[in-house]
Amino acid sequence: MASGCYTKGIEDVLKNNTDLDSSDMRIMLVKDTYTYSVGHTFVDDGTSNDPASHELTVTGYARIALANEAVGISGSSVYFDANDVSWASLAAGETIGGAVIFRHTGTDTTAPLLVYIQLGPKATDGGALNIGFAGTGIFFINL
Repeated sequence: MASGCYTKGIEDVLKNNTDLDSSDMRIMLVKDTYTYSVGHTFVDDGTSNDPASHELTVTGYARIALANEAVGISGSSVYFDANDVSWASLAAGETIGGAVIFRHTGTDTTAPLLVYIQLGPKATDGGALNIGFAGTGIFFINL
């Protein structure tokens, strides 16, 4: 499994439904039981393989709102970036497969998925988890 974008999220950006600079973008962690597919649409699309069905549940975990989102140009690439995120302590007992970035709408059934970032498998062990976006940002498009 690899990192990638979701078609619904990219469509929303291109149709100007999601302004990456000002929309309420959030990140959630999913277990290694989640199988990424570009065709997944919403955090909870009513299937057994949507991100909500595989979200972490350990103590210390909560979804995080991204901060200082920015779209920019670097050379011949256009990128989407935000501050790094971290969870101070994720209790032992689950295995992280990845992170999902989505536009928060207030309801998981209407929250479009944007990016899947493969992180694992990585077992939670009571320690911190930090995700850094430095360098290329969250995602980029080379032109």
